[in-house]
Amino acid sequence: MGAVINSKEKVYFLADIHEKHNGASVAGTPAFVLNNHQIQGNYVKLAVENVKSTWLVCPHLSEQDKVFNYYLSSGLIILVMGKCFCEACLDMILMKDDLTEVLRLSQPMTDQSFQNNLINPLKAGNYNFTKMAGYISDSEEKPKTWVSCSHLSTRNGLEAVYSRGGQLFIFESYITCHECFDKIPSDSLIDVLYEGESMTDERFQKKIIDALYAINYDSLEAIGHFDFNQVAPDSI
Repeated sequence: MGAVINSKEKVYFLADIHEKHNGASVAGTPAFVLNNHQIQGNYVKLAVENVKSTWLVCPHLSEQDKVFNYYLSSGLIILVMGKCFCEACLDMILMKDDLTEVLRLSQPMTDQSFQNNLINPLKAGNYNFTKMAGYISDSEEKPKTWVSCSHLSTRNGLEAVYSRGGQLFIFESYITCHECFDKIPSDSLIDVLYEGESMTDERFQKKIIDALYAINYDSLEAIGHFDFNQVAPDSI
């Protein structure tokens, strides 16, 4: 951990085209659809049935079971400019200084399919992780299962980090910006805990994830992502 991508060049994260590739599929267990959460069209440019692909997800995180098991094994998830990578794929990108191979194998998703196939199993995996780690107990009605760094604790802060090409790192019940993540080897996670915000699954969904959908859309639009012809995924 601690790898850094050059976030100054937004075009570095821009796929040539979001099209569905043979062999890429979205699968998983319906049980992961927690509370059947649906993306709400609360933003001017975001609708529940948005047919535009707004995410590319690496092959190791393209199925619900893979997300659940990877996260439970302390896997690191990276979000940046409409891309979602596991640590192995991030390492490959950094080693080759090229996104081509990872993007070729990645699965395009709409916001709703991203919610169903990645965020919902992520929340399920995180809940199990926090229980196994002893962070929460069965007696808590609405346990706080997430901690965000201080830079992501407000909508303005989240937008400032993400829209400029900054990476978001999700791991072991934490979500942090690249600046805080890079400090972890030298500083304690306790610093992130005290300076950030603890939140329930519901608050994490509303304050971070739902807000991120609109921010991600606007960020992609700003760099001309939707100027490319798109083929919408047929699995949502």
